[in-house]
Amino acid sequence: MAKVFGLMYLILAVVFSPFILLMISAEGPIGLTESILVIIGVVLFYGIAGGIGGFLIGVIYNFVAKKFGGIEMEIETA
Repeated sequence: MAKVFGLMYLILAVVFSPFILLMISAEGPIGLTESILVIIGVVLFYGIAGGIGGFLIGVIYNFVAKKFGGIEMEIETA
């Protein structure tokens, strides 16, 4: 679950990085080096934060499922 969340947040960060750069550049001129560093930093931060968040959600779900029995599903074939 942590890998999926990390990858999902990493992809979202890549998609939204140009908008973040637009917001930063609205305050004043920003150089090419700073732009590249911001994009790399944002993508890495969101990927790592998403992975940690996914891990914590998985741990909490497993703890609660062990205590209360989890989610049961019945699937019928038509």
